Amino acid sequence: FLCAAFERVSYPSTLAIKSQWISIFNMPKKRKNGGKNRHNRGTVGFVRCDVSGRAVPKDKAIKRFIVRNLVDQSGQKDLKDASFYERYIVPKMYYKACYCVSAAIHQRIVRPRNRQERKNRNPPPEVLKRWAQEAKRQREREANQIRGRRGGRGGGNQRGGFGGRGGRGRGGGPPRRF
Repeated sequence: FLCAAFERVSYPSTLAIKSQWISIFNMPKKRKNGGKNRHNRGTVGFVRCDVSGRAVPKDKAIKRFIVRNLVDQSGQKDLKDASFYERYIVPKMYYKACYCVSAAIHQRIVRPRNRQERKNRNPPPEVLKRWAQEAKRQREREANQIRGRRGGRGGGNQRGGFGGRGGRGRGGGPPRRF
């Protein structure tokens, strides 16, 4: 009997129902990428948030690479005074931290932005400065390598490898003093 009821419905009313369904499924998007960074991948693995322990998709997690000295400044001064070596370099700690969105906002690692600022997908100016400095260093390294390959004593490559003028293997230069 239900089928008979559906048959009696006229064509324009079904169009109205379909247009309502279409408006339900076309909801506004808060972010262009949906808050994720998985380009054409269906699923990604999970990582654990360092603060809350929550399982977060790896592409959605907020990641920061942390480089810190193992010893604070006052401890470094004491180590240098007590050290036998002239140039003692305190080791650093390298760690990649992953945060879920709520923990990153709570700890102010990222901050919520208004609707207009959310459309700006450019990196912050500090990151652009750092990238420019890294590119400049890379160009200088390449120029130094080209200069080292040209003239000089001996016909071959004087730097790098195990040949050349001794020293520290790849880097060239004077040998280290321990």
